[in-house]
Amino acid sequence: MYKILLADDEGIELDALAFILEKNFPRQCIIETVKTGCDAVELAERFRPDIAVMDIRMPGINGMEAIQAIQATSPGILFIVLTAYDKFEYAKEAIRLSVFEFLTKPVNRLVFADVLRRAMGKIDFERKARNTALKTRERMEKMLPVLENSFAYLLLMQNDDAAAYARLFDILGIDSRFATVMVLELIRSPGGDMLDLDIKASEGYAVIRGLIKESFPCVVGPAMANRIIIVRPADEPENEYYERLLLIEQGRALAHRVEDKSGVECKLGIGSTVSLGNLCESYAQAVKALKHCKGIVSHFNDLPIVSDYETGYPAEREKHLEEMILRGDAQAASADAEAFFQWMVERYPEHDMAIRLKVLEFVMRAEYSVFHEGGGIKYHFLDRDDYLQTVLATETFEELKGWFLRKIAESARNASTKADEKANRVIVKARAFIDRNFSRDLTLEEVSREVHVSPYYFSKLFKEQTGDNYINYLTQRRIETAKLLLADGKLNIKAICNEIGYNDPNYFSRLFKRFEGVTPTEYREQVLKISNN
Repeated sequence: MYKILLADDEGIELDALAFILEKNFPRQCIIETVKTGCDAVELAERFRPDIAVMDIRMPGINGMEAIQAIQATSPGILFIVLTAYDKFEYAKEAIRLSVFEFLTKPVNRLVFADVLRRAMGKIDFERKARNTALKTRERMEKMLPVLENSFAYLLLMQNDDAAAYARLFDILGIDSRFATVMVLELIRSPGGDMLDLDIKASEGYAVIRGLIKESFPCVVGPAMANRIIIVRPADEPENEYYERLLLIEQGRALAHRVEDKSGVECKLGIGSTVSLGNLCESYAQAVKALKHCKGIVSHFNDLPIVSDYETGYPAEREKHLEEMILRGDAQAASADAEAFFQWMVERYPEHDMAIRLKVLEFVMRAEYSVFHEGGGIKYHFLDRDDYLQTVLATETFEELKGWFLRKIAESARNASTKADEKANRVIVKARAFIDRNFSRDLTLEEVSREVHVSPYYFSKLFKEQTGDNYINYLTQRRIETAKLLLADGKLNIKAICNEIGYNDPNYFSRLFKRFEGVTPTEYREQVLKISNN
C-alpha cells in the first residue's frame, strides 16, 4: 500500500490525478488532497506520505518552498513536481531538492501513471533494502553474544592467534589492533556458597553485561562461574600511566554500578594494554591482578610483584624462542637462539661468565619445558652431568654458541618428535576404530571422543597426518569394501548399501559413481565380464 499526497490549487486537476491513480493502481493507494502549500506541509507531517505530487503555483507558499519545509521533517518522501510553466525556470531548484520527477501540465495520464509506477518501484526497493538491513542487524545482534563468547573462549584456551582475534574484531566492527583484558569477579556474600553466587551471576548477567557495555566500548564474554572476561579495544599505548588511571576510575565506577543494580559486590582485575597477539598475556595479568586485589579494582602494573626487564633486553625474542622450541620448529628456534646469543655478546662482551650462565639456564629451561609439555620423554638424572663442565670449558664465544644452538635444536626436535609420535598414535587408533565401525553411522564427534581429543583438533590432525579429511577417508573405506562385496556377487545392491553404513541405495549409487566413475551395477557387470573371460 502506498500513501500519496496530491497538492494542487485546481480541484479539477486533483480529481483527474486521483482518478488516474485509482484506475491504474486499484486498491494500492491511500490518497489525500490539499489545495495550498501550507496545507501540504501540515498534512505531510500528519499523513507521512510515500509520494507527494506538488503543483508549483499554489496560494501562500509555492510548491518548491513546501517541498523544502516537508523535507526538513520527512526526508524519505518522493516528490513529483507539476508546473504549467517552462521546466527550465525551476529545474535547478528541483535538482537541489532531489525531486524524483518534473512534469509539465497538462499531464498526460500514461506518462503520469508511468512516473508513479517508477516511484512505487523505488519505494519497494528501499523498503526491501530497509527490511534486509533490519534482518541483518537482528541476526548480528543475535550473533553478537556468540562472537563475544568466542573471544573469551580463545583467551581461556590460551590461543595466541592474532589473526583470529583481528578477524573477530573486524566482524564486530572494531577498528583496533590493541586491547586491554579485564576480569570482573562477583564476590560471595558472607555465609553464601559458590552455587548461590553462580545462580545470581546467571540471573543478573544481562544487567551486568549492559552496565559493562555502558561503561566503555568492549567485548563481553559469558558469565563463567563468578567471572566475566572483558576485552576493551584500545589505541597503541602512548602514556601508560594516565591510561591506567583512567581505566581504574572507569573500573571503580563500573563496580559500584554493578553492586547498586544487581546487589552483588564485585572486584575488577585489569591487565596491560597489548597487541592482539599478546591478549593471553593481558588476560593472565588481569587474573593475577584480581588475585592480589585488596580493594575494588587492581591493575597489574600497580602490583608490587610485577617483574620487568632491563632496557633493551630482547624479551619478545626470548619468548618467541621458547614458543618455537615447544612447537618443535628447530629452524626457527635456532635462528632465535643465534639472534639472542648475538645480543648477549654485543651488549656484554666482557661478561663471559654471565653469558655462559644464561646459555646454561636457557638450555636447561628448554629441556625442562619439553619434558613437561611434550610428554613421553624419559628422565635420567645423569643426562646433564657434563653440561656445566662443557659450558665452562668453551674457549670462544663461537664455540659456546655452537653448543647452545645444538642443544636448542635438539630440544625443539624432541618436542616435534614427541608431538608427531602422539599424533601418530591418535591417528592409528582412530583408523582402527573407523575400520571396525564404518558399517554403521559414524560421526566425527564419536571418533574424536574415542581418541580423547576435540573434534576440531582431531579433524585438523587427521588432515595433517593422512593428507585427507575424515569424511573422505571414511567414504573411501566404505567404497573399497563395497567393491569387494560387489565382486563377490552374493549380496544385492541394497544389502551392500546397508552393509557399509548407508541407508539410501540411490545416494550410495551416486557416491560410488563419483569415486569410481561407474554405478555399482556397472562395476559388478565389469568385474563379472573380466572373470568370465
